[in-house]
Amino acid sequence: MTGSTVVGAEVEDRSGPEARRGHLARLGGLGGLVFVTVVIAQNVVRAAIAPANDATPASIVTHYVDDRSWYLLLGASFAASAVGLALFVGAWWGRVRRTDAPGWAGVGLLGATGIFTLFPMMVATEFGLLVTTDRARPDTAVVDALWTLHNATFQVLDTAIAIATLGVAIAAVSAGIAPRAFRWLGPVGAGLLLIGTLAGPQLAAGDAQPLMGLAGLGFLVWLALVGVTSGRLLRDPAA
Repeated sequence: MTGSTVVGAEVEDRSGPEARRGHLARLGGLGGLVFVTVVIAQNVVRAAIAPANDATPASIVTHYVDDRSWYLLLGASFAASAVGLALFVGAWWGRVRRTDAPGWAGVGLLGATGIFTLFPMMVATEFGLLVTTDRARPDTAVVDALWTLHNATFQVLDTAIAIATLGVAIAAVSAGIAPRAFRWLGPVGAGLLLIGTLAGPQLAAGDAQPLMGLAGLGFLVWLALVGVTSGRLLRDPAA
């Protein structure tokens, strides 16, 4: 009787941490899928309503006044995407830090930290534009400065996403939670994303737009990586 009690306690002790890791993995998988879904929806809306990078201040004011409800919705959706990404990164980190690629895991974590630094800054400029354009007489100089900062921040963000794509991909493949194809897709996607920063001033000014498309392909690799890794975390949460 005593022996079985001890064995039962040992099993319970071992299953507790495993159950918690499985719970976090499921939350992270769901969070990652929420992140991907919300970001795709955000980009569809932005493509439909956002002014061109080289738009005049008067045109920017018109866009933000006419589509104010959409911009408010985009701002609110940031909270959902940020929470989703945080849960994903937490679950991914919990899995990959025990693999033979801890260095790449650190690279991915650093990139994710950069995303959490720069994307909120971009959203903050949109909030500033919402405030400024809602005034009786919007200051066009302020509008122009905020829009330029918004576009420039977006181009710098590409480097943070590139670093995250590279580290998350290689570490996730090593941990068996991403397809092996991402061992080369990750670096390729990261390289494409870096184009957005290398041509940052031109793209922020509205020039060299074909290069924006190349960076966009890298961004699709990032979303695909988060999506498939999230799916594997959901299917095999206790690994």
